[in-house]
Amino acid sequence: MKAVVVSRFGGPEVLAVEEQAEPRPGPGEITIAVRYAGVGFVDTLFRSGHFRFLAPPFTPGIEVAGDVLEIGEDVTGLEPGQGVAALLNDFFRGGRAGGYAEVAAARADLVTPLPAEMDPADAAALLANGVTAWIALTDVARLAPSDTVVVLGVSGGVGGQAARIARASGAARVIGIVGSPERAELATVNGCDEVLVAGDGAGPDPLAPDVVFDPVGGDLRRRLIGRLAPFGRYVVVGNASGDDIEVSTDGLWHASATVTGFSLGGIAHLRPGLVRDAMAAVLDRQAKGELGELTHTVLDMAEAATAHRWLAERSGPGKVVLAVRP
Repeated sequence: MKAVVVSRFGGPEVLAVEEQAEPRPGPGEITIAVRYAGVGFVDTLFRSGHFRFLAPPFTPGIEVAGDVLEIGEDVTGLEPGQGVAALLNDFFRGGRAGGYAEVAAARADLVTPLPAEMDPADAAALLANGVTAWIALTDVARLAPSDTVVVLGVSGGVGGQAARIARASGAARVIGIVGSPERAELATVNGCDEVLVAGDGAGPDPLAPDVVFDPVGGDLRRRLIGRLAPFGRYVVVGNASGDDIEVSTDGLWHASATVTGFSLGGIAHLRPGLVRDAMAAVLDRQAKGELGELTHTVLDMAEAATAHRWLAERSGPGKVVLAVRP
């Protein structure tokens, strides 16, 4: 089979299409004939060596949509030829991803059937970001209809899905924060009632949010943690800025506030049922049109390096999926 391979840690130029042995499913696994593979920021971290769950040579890609190819022992409820979506980020059980390939192996309990009306390219574009946002808001933050929600990085993939899910879940007010005026339109498309530009003087100072969804970190995290409403919940889902901060536990006590974290990769192997349920819920809501129209760019699998460059430069047109067997 053909697959995109990282032969050594480095920049996007290390991505190359090669012939690889087709994986076979082990117990509790299936293999998938991949139609589309999502490209995410986390893939660039694996490629560069920032995260070392995977050692070269390896194939990146943690979210795929396609058709069941082969079923391993002890797998029930799935059939060859069935359309499915899968997460491949269970790095604590053998350390393989493999989404940018014609065939990928997946844990069966991190696979969900595709809704009949679901475009597999949409599923690949939505899966990791949508599931992260869903669990962070519904299970971790326990979003309520009366809540004001602030979403950092709302013009990006995971922030955009968080805003859409907050809106569809009935949040009273959704406020997006973007890094530049040029990104403000994307925040509006993602369902925000209001858009603030970080560093333009508006800032987060007047806010008293009930929930903050933060994949960004840095100075905004420092400021917003101290601005939570009573019983406010601050959910950290990433640190794209690379700027970690210290949090005063006495400050949280005095403010009656909570700071918590959620890592999809960190929880998948521990709570696969929770993750699979979230996958099904997000795909179902998207198929029913409740999360708005998805916008993504489709590139050929051989153009994976281009997608990684766009992510590194924050210059791309939004979410990118690779066409493997369209």
